Amino acid sequence: MPLPDLLEALGRSNDEEVAGLLSAARGEAEAIRATARAGADERLGRTLEAERARLRQEGERRRVAARREATARLLRARAALLDRVFEAARARGPAVLAWPEYARALEATVRSVREFLGADPGTLRCAPGDLERVRTWVAGSMLSVLPSPEVTAGLHCTADGGRLTVDLTLPVRLARERPTLAIAVGQALEVAG
Repeated sequence: MPLPDLLEALGRSNDEEVAGLLSAARGEAEAIRATARAGADERLGRTLEAERARLRQEGERRRVAARREATARLLRARAALLDRVFEAARARGPAVLAWPEYARALEATVRSVREFLGADPGTLRCAPGDLERVRTWVAGSMLSVLPSPEVTAGLHCTADGGRLTVDLTLPVRLARERPTLAIAVGQALEVAG
């Protein structure tokens, strides 16, 4: 083969080889791009799903916090209402002196104190409006009865030289019964809406 033909054949062979290498490189580059694109899509999908999960979790946290805050506001409002109810009850202390139920309860209380102390001496302090009826109920015992303006309703008993003190006044009884009464008032509020 003459040299020019040989050179031409060699050139064609090189061109074919270069074209083959370029084609293989393009194919490999496209495969790398496709793999990279698939990896990026997968990472993007995971990132999007993680962000959706975070947003769902944050939304749930906000809903729980909002429910908690609404419940707290309701409980604070209920507590404020109960405070007003109990304050009104304390303020109406003198008015209960005229209630028949109060007179029956006071008599039962005096009898219980008298029974508890037996023949021991003691002092009962009561509202000035209750003085005569309490004296009637303790007649024949070692109990003395004193009017006490600071006792709006109920009794305050002192015995055993001051070592025994029993406070059965309306404010103290309201305070002692507040948890039970709060439940009853809360239930009434629930029913009332």
